[in-house]
This record gives sequence, structure tokens and C-alpha cells, in this order.
Amino acid sequence: MTRPEPFAVDGPDDWHRLSPWMMAVKPVELLPSLVPVVIALVFAGSGAPLFTLIATAVIVPFVTVVPWLTTRYQVTDEHVRVRSGLITRKVATARRDRIRSVDLTASPVHRVLKLQKVKIGTGGDDESSTVVLTALPVDQARALHDNLMATRTHRGLSSPADGTHPDDPAAAEPEAEVLARFQTSWLRYSPFSVAGLALAAGAAGLTAQIANDAGVFDEGIGIARDAVDAVRDTAIGFVVLGACLLVIIVGGVLSVLGYVLNYWNFRLLRHPDGTLRTERGLLTTNAISFDERRIRGSHLTEPVLMRPLKGARLQAIATGSTKHPLLLPPAPIDEAMRVAGLVTHERAELTTPLVGHGTTARLRRLNRGFLCGAAALIVIGIAVVTRAIPAPWLVVGVVAVLFSTALGVVRARHLGHRLTARSVVIAPPSVARQRVVVDRDGVIGWASRTSLFQRRGGVTTLILATAAGAEHYALVDVEEETAAAVAHDVSPDWIRPFLTR
Repeated sequence: MTRPEPFAVDGPDDWHRLSPWMMAVKPVELLPSLVPVVIALVFAGSGAPLFTLIATAVIVPFVTVVPWLTTRYQVTDEHVRVRSGLITRKVATARRDRIRSVDLTASPVHRVLKLQKVKIGTGGDDESSTVVLTALPVDQARALHDNLMATRTHRGLSSPADGTHPDDPAAAEPEAEVLARFQTSWLRYSPFSVAGLALAAGAAGLTAQIANDAGVFDEGIGIARDAVDAVRDTAIGFVVLGACLLVIIVGGVLSVLGYVLNYWNFRLLRHPDGTLRTERGLLTTNAISFDERRIRGSHLTEPVLMRPLKGARLQAIATGSTKHPLLLPPAPIDEAMRVAGLVTHERAELTTPLVGHGTTARLRRLNRGFLCGAAALIVIGIAVVTRAIPAPWLVVGVVAVLFSTALGVVRARHLGHRLTARSVVIAPPSVARQRVVVDRDGVIGWASRTSLFQRRGGVTTLILATAAGAEHYALVDVEEETAAAVAHDVSPDWIRPFLTR
């Protein structure tokens, strides 16, 4: 039987099953891996219907009933434990004192069945450091979340000042502070996502490949043949322009759709115990909780297409299983700065002027940009000489050189760093303008990497090591004297023995 209400801590011998509706949720979760099996059964059914019937009778219970029957869990004062598996038994345990995050997720199937998926993180980076409860009723999932993340007064703590008992259902639950809330005006940033354009371009390429394999371009009939003939009779410049416009329009639509699905009803909450919680999603809802004390910095990203609209995305740099918790989806940069001031207290670091990395670093960005475009121009030139493509394609090569060189200029302008009294500010040489702020007390080591070309230019890449976020952040093409000064300023006791007098 499933866990009774209200929520209660288990004893050593108390075990509970998940909701019986797990038998409906599990096949949906396994659907991507079951697609090949379904296709095989369909093809086998035409020649051996009896075999297909027997296989179906075996597979359906194996992916529905068996996982539910063999999965049990318990929540004690010391741990959360899940046992699963029929042939190979698996026991996943999360010690309460090691729990760093509790995420609640509800797919459309979960929401229809009034269930939630609970994912408990203990601070590691892999799946072995998480405990997952696939299907719990909504009230039980939220009660478990509140119990583990201390958003309510826990059993065993002192009673509130008003004299109510901590376990009294009538006791008032502390209200959470809403730090940020979704605004419909943020939707104006959604069409300007490179991800949407990339997805549209990929879909266009895949469609063209499928059409080519199907012989549409050679043997198409009706409307398809007329469309292909019209494209062939059109100048190559208009074809490229039309394809680009189509990709931009479709990419914009996909970006808006993705933004709405991912960030609708977004809220950033702070509970009185120091727990931060983000809630978002339209069809699939996500609720992620993490300890504010584990934040070691912030990461501000201004995508290149959003910069004219002054849009930005803000993430925290944290330790634990949630290393890049979202603090704000693409939104006005002023709102991102406000949230940064409330959560990471690093608004000044995100706006402070940077120290450039010098002429050598700038020339390396320009050279890389020019050489990438030149390589494309050479390839196109060879194809034109061999008459594989017409001469007008050389214009595309020239545009590629100009465009890649311009990107090199942008990357050079974005590169820099800054040391403040509390943080190390790093701006990587990326097209999207980024600011990575790492607290000094979050730095756990330094490393340097110098290539042959860097040695010739007298520059190096200084790598900051930390247990939070990406775990390493690079100051690219910084002068060697500056790299030594930065490391010594932040970690003098570690660096002093390596400095020569």
C-alpha cells in the first residue's frame, strides 16, 4: 500500500510502494528506448502474429507491473532509501545530512494523474548521487519536499514562539518571499534564441536529406515537382535568401514555443530557512530547491541576438547536485541585476569595468576569425575551379570571411577579467557577452595551460578551480605576469612558494 497521510517519518522496517499509477507513467518515460522494440514487433507481426502476441504479453507487464511491484521506499530520520529491481536488486540511499536539493517534476502524464516525480540530490555530479521517486501523489511529494528541505519546522526542533507544536497541522507555515515572477513582457526575448534557429536549420537540413533520399528532387510529382522546378529556375541568391528567411521565421516560432513551455509561471522564492526554490513550466512543471548558502557566484549571459533588446539570463554558480541553478530566464537585464543583488549580492561585480588582456589576446581572436572564414573561402574556391558549383558561390565565401572576422572582433571585445574585494570576475571570449563571478572563498586551486603559439606571444591561460558550477573557469590569453599576480592576489599562501625572486 502507498504511504498514508499525513506525512510521517518511517521506522527501520517501514516500506511503502509508489502510486499504482506508476504503471502508466513508467512506459511513457521508457518510450524513447522502447521505440525500436515497438517497430520490431510491428514488422514481426506481419509474418509471425503469434510471436508478436507472446512478446507483447511478456513486455507489457515487464515495463508496467514489475517495476511497481519491485520498487519500495522509506523515509527515516537518517535517510531516504529506494529499493528496486527484480533480477538485479538496486538500493539507492540519500543520507539526510547530505541532501542538497529536492526537485519536483510533473510531466503531462503526471499532471493528469495528479502525481509528481521527486529527485533528491546529495551533491554529486552523476546519477548515482541522486535518489528518484518516480510517481508520488502531489500532496505526498510536496510533504516530502517540505520535510527534507526544511521549508517547514522539522520534527525535533524547538517549538515556535507562539507556543504551537512543530507537528501541529494548524501551525502557520512561514511564507516564502517571491524574489522574481514571470512577466508576459519577457516573451519579447523568446524569438531571439540561437537554439531555435539551430533547431530550425537542423530540421530543414534533415527534411532536405529525407526528400533527397526519397527521390523527391529527381522524381517528384505534382506540387513537389513544381516546387523543385521553381527553385531550380530561381537565382541562387534568392534561394539562399528565402531559405534564410524561412529558417529565421520557423526558428522564431520554435523559440517562442520553447520559452513558453519551459518558463511559463516562473517564480523564484526564498524560504525563511535560506532555501531558494524555482518553479516553472507549462506542460511539464519543474520545482527545484537548493540551499542558498551553497552559492559561490553568478553567471550572467547576454545572448548576441538579445543584446539590442537588453535581455539577459542569470544563473547561480553553486556546489551540490544543482551546480547551475536558474535564477532568471531570458528577461530584462535590469531585472537580472536586481535578482543578482538579492541572491548573490554581486550586482556591482556584474557591471564593473574589465581589465583587457592586451594586444596579443586581441590579435589571436582576430586571426582565428579570419582563418576560419578563409578556410571556407578556399574550399568554395576549389569547388568553383573544379566546376562543382557555379562562380557566384564565391560571394558566399567572401561573406564568410567578413562574418567570421567580425565575430573575432566581438570575441576580442568581450574578453577580460577583474579582481574585486570579494570575487574574481571572468569574461570569456565568446560571441554572447558573459560575466562569470566566482567568490574568492570558492576558489580551491589554480592551473595554467600554455600552447606553443601562446608561448611565442607571451600569454597563457590561467584556470581557476572551484567545487561549484563548471568547476573550472579560464582567463584566456592573459599575460604571464598578470596571471601570476591574479593567482597570488586571490591565494597568496598557495602561490608564494612557486614564485621566483
